[in-house]
Amino acid sequence: MVAGNGQGNDIREPERTDANTANANGGIKASANQKEATAGAETLAAHDKARQRRAIIICSIVAAVLAVVIIIAGCYAFWDHKHGEESNYQQLQELSQKPAGMTEQGGLPTFKASDYNPKAPDLDLYVDFFCPGCANIEHRISKPLKLMQKAKQVNLYIHPVNFLDSKTMNHYSTRSASAFAYVASHEPDKLLDFSTALFDKDYQPNKDNNRKVSDQEIVNRALKAGVSKDVAENATKGTYNDYVEKATKYTTRRKELYVHLQDEFRFSTPTICINGTIWNYRKLHVLQDIKPTLIHSIGLQDEQVGDPGVTPSIGADGKAIAIEQKYL
Repeated sequence: MVAGNGQGNDIREPERTDANTANANGGIKASANQKEATAGAETLAAHDKARQRRAIIICSIVAAVLAVVIIIAGCYAFWDHKHGEESNYQQLQELSQKPAGMTEQGGLPTFKASDYNPKAPDLDLYVDFFCPGCANIEHRISKPLKLMQKAKQVNLYIHPVNFLDSKTMNHYSTRSASAFAYVASHEPDKLLDFSTALFDKDYQPNKDNNRKVSDQEIVNRALKAGVSKDVAENATKGTYNDYVEKATKYTTRRKELYVHLQDEFRFSTPTICINGTIWNYRKLHVLQDIKPTLIHSIGLQDEQVGDPGVTPSIGADGKAIAIEQKYL
């Protein structure tokens, strides 16, 4: 009981201690800190949502751009598949500087115009001078080809391409093909010997050695083939680089030249055509049989090769005679 003071009961609240005051202040600060933490969390959450929205917008834009690119690429691929060959053919025909005697398909005659035989079959040989397979073929058939060409038993055209150029040290495929075209324009009857010189196993750069070849080395190859000094020295000036590019783009899109290789259907070198139709020597059991089978396919016997009095039996329009089963 609280004692009165004579003026009635005096009821007073107990005085706060320091501990009570501290607890009260601490509670107020804790409440304020909690509010700040809540506000901060809400701000961070808002920033996160904003970042997420920006990320979604950016991803949507990127996806849309990629979709457009894919559509454009698909349309171009479709157009190129349907019209690429035609377009590249037209570009080849419109070359400002064509090699002399160039065929509509870009082939280079290995003979003078006066030596063309309208009754003989046409042989087209597609090569890249960096291609080791082309060298293997050349080593096996160059001798009979030279004999037949000299006897006017065939009209031989060589198509130099540069589709292996990116694998060479210094654009050798383009440079050698351009030099070849220059010789074709001035001394076509030296082309077969020049081809042999370029495919010489002691000289040819390829994927195994991938050596860097100078212009002078190409000039020396031409000189070895009997090309005149003036023509040989000017052959490496790049006169026919544009021809090589255009002819290669057209050639590599010609579907009739495609073959099945390593699960792909595409152009490859070396390719041989007889009277405009691909001759599939790749079916041969062994490559060394290419010489007798080629001679047989154009309609000659071995002993008739080089005889100017004998014209191959398939003539200028006939189909190649099928390769005998014993070689397959």
